[in-house]
Amino acid sequence: MGLVMLGFATLNKEGLTGSGIQMFSHGVMTALFFAVVGMVYDRAHTREIGELGGFSKKMPWVAVAFIIGGLVSMGMPGFSGFVAEFPIFMGVWQVQPIIAIIASISIVITASYIIRIIGKVFFGPMKEEFEHHIGDVTIRDKVALTILCIIMVTVGVFPSIMSGLVSSGVDRILSLFGGA
Repeated sequence: MGLVMLGFATLNKEGLTGSGIQMFSHGVMTALFFAVVGMVYDRAHTREIGELGGFSKKMPWVAVAFIIGGLVSMGMPGFSGFVAEFPIFMGVWQVQPIIAIIASISIVITASYIIRIIGKVFFGPMKEEFEHHIGDVTIRDKVALTILCIIMVTVGVFPSIMSGLVSSGVDRILSLFGGA
């Protein structure tokens, strides 16, 4: 959400549009992450990352959903996070290039912790105590995860879906400030 504030601070069309899309993207991504954490917790009864591992074998839908959410969080092209973050960085670049460069470090930090969590929780070794009682999620859970993932990919592939909606509000905000 720091990027949202950074985009707001630009007071230009790119930064504000990116911030609007980022709020939507972040909301969907957060819903996905909370759902995944809840599904893992329901089966493992722990939120301690150090105690988890190997869940992709037992919960492949959850693993794929978390990876997609991670790609969104990292701002990877083809996902809603990129559609949001790129205009924010472009808007910041227009106002203060050095701030854009410094803020881009957040991408590397996000990627490092997301990749670490994916590796540990979903691809690390599974504790023997989980081997026999961890099962896959229900069809209802799979549908919910799929819908959230489809939203994030659709916005990433077809950004005009969101940018058109957000731009109309951004234009009004900019007119209040007499600019851009």
